[in-house]
Amino acid sequence: MPEGNDHTPPAPEGTPAPESSGRDGPRPALTRRDFLIRGNAGALAMGVMSGAGFAAMVPEAESAPQATVPDPMRSRRVTLDVDGRGHDVTVDVRESLWETLNYQLGLSNCNLGCDRAQCGACTVVMDGRAVNGCAILSARAGRGQEILTVAGIADGPGVDGLHPLQRAFWFDGGFQCGICTRGFIMAAYALLESNPDPSDDEIKEALAGNICRCGEYPKIMTAVRTAAAEMRGQPVTYLAPPVERAEPEAVAEDAGGRVSRQFEYVTALGTIEDYDDLALELRQRPGILDVSGTERTVTPAWDPTRLDEVRVRQILEELGHPVRPE
Repeated sequence: MPEGNDHTPPAPEGTPAPESSGRDGPRPALTRRDFLIRGNAGALAMGVMSGAGFAAMVPEAESAPQATVPDPMRSRRVTLDVDGRGHDVTVDVRESLWETLNYQLGLSNCNLGCDRAQCGACTVVMDGRAVNGCAILSARAGRGQEILTVAGIADGPGVDGLHPLQRAFWFDGGFQCGICTRGFIMAAYALLESNPDPSDDEIKEALAGNICRCGEYPKIMTAVRTAAAEMRGQPVTYLAPPVERAEPEAVAEDAGGRVSRQFEYVTALGTIEDYDDLALELRQRPGILDVSGTERTVTPAWDPTRLDEVRVRQILEELGHPVRPE
């Protein structure tokens, strides 16, 4: 018998050829895109058993383009009660409270450190408990919970309006770079609200979820003890006592004929680097001869033949840093 002789009778003309299931038979190409877009468990099982491509297993309706409509499973409209104020916002169901506070509400009241609920930099107080803002979903925080950030515990403007914890962290040096400070203050706030006279071990336990890379733990402990004593009505002494604030300097003319005056910003600068940027821009303005200052005040010196105080105030406002009136 000749090799390769096949005695199978030929199929009638017009009959479609059967699908090949052998290893060497043709098989529709399966791309990664097909798998990711069209594949599912059922298609995978059928594809393995039949050897057919996934495209044949997906109904035509599924491959048709779909209209873009809001997906209630992916977003939710919530009202967040932050520092006593309601904020209506649409959030992704996967969005963290920290993301919503910063990216949608524009509030920089908590820092992001690890984004893994390990460092405590993003700590806020929710219904009296210290929680990590990076680990709380905003979609679950809009159910009437009261969210408190470090900006919501002050009683008023200036040093006198600070919460005892804020004042103690400042004057007892409970910070260096400041990334962790908001979180430590809020964790300590939750502790002192429930336990006004904690022991050192209780303070350490309450702050165990917060990390300071600068290693300011001794002064942080001191600041919490100081604040606790002040909140109990006891007299306190800070490691670095507050300095009496000097009154703004009056307009003064020096021997060179230039005029200078100290102004206080309406909103304090974030860092000393922000002041450096402002000083550089001020020196480029015609008539400004010199400038000095801090995050809270600025003292420009100007040529009185070219500028007056009103114009200097206008320049500061144009640069985005208006100053307080007299």
